Amino acid sequence: METPRTRRRTDGSPSARTLVLTVLGEYVRYAGDVHVWSRAVVGALAACGVGEAATRRALARLGAEGWLRTEPVGRWTCLVLEPRLVALLTAWTHRLERAVEETPWRGEWQQLLLRGPAQGRALVEEQLAFEGFGRLGGGVWIAADAGGVGAIEELLREQGLAADATWLVSRAAADGDAELVARAWDLAAVRAAHEEFTWRFGGVRAGSDKEAFVLRTRLVHAWRGTFERDPRLPQELLPPGWPGLVSTKLFVDTWRALRGPADRHWRELSRDPRP
Repeated sequence: METPRTRRRTDGSPSARTLVLTVLGEYVRYAGDVHVWSRAVVGALAACGVGEAATRRALARLGAEGWLRTEPVGRWTCLVLEPRLVALLTAWTHRLERAVEETPWRGEWQQLLLRGPAQGRALVEEQLAFEGFGRLGGGVWIAADAGGVGAIEELLREQGLAADATWLVSRAAADGDAELVARAWDLAAVRAAHEEFTWRFGGVRAGSDKEAFVLRTRLVHAWRGTFERDPRLPQELLPPGWPGLVSTKLFVDTWRALRGPADRHWRELSRDPRP
């Protein structure tokens, strides 16, 4: 599944394009819809400090690349999420849901042996990392979390690489699990991402529905960037004092506290503009 290119602005904050995707995923697709008024997205990003011109450029680029389309409704414009964007945002939601659950552990690794030309595997390897797989080298990937296997199998079929993939369920030799973790993932970088998230959002509060909307949008965006780096290893394989436990609880508690007032603000932004 191709992912729309995103970037950060020079001050480190999310670009208009990135925030558009976060808003569409969190408030449109998560609610089960595929339609949204263009003015609602413009208003949502304005609340987050992004100008109208930048937002409309981002929407135009996503439209030109086939991620969404526009439908005129009188003097207003409705955005329609194309199936490929629906699939992407749904995958993000599923990954987010897995990211707040404890990974069960029975001592079994999901193992993928992937052959074929490196150029054709680039998209699959990007998705493998997103689903929590770590690379051992030589086309070998492992994961403790089996939740992403289905998405990878589907992508392999889409890319015509199913015949180049061999799936195994394996166990490490005695005391070998820690060695596999050290080879497959940079846990120091993952730790730093969780600590940064906790530092940014610990103790934050919203004083109004609009503030709740902005905070929830930035919270979800930052959390996605955090869990994209995290393989969601079971507690048995994590070092003592793992900060992911604290950051996960912080995300869940903060999101729940913000959900109601943020939804109220979104309903105001997204109400039907026609008389």
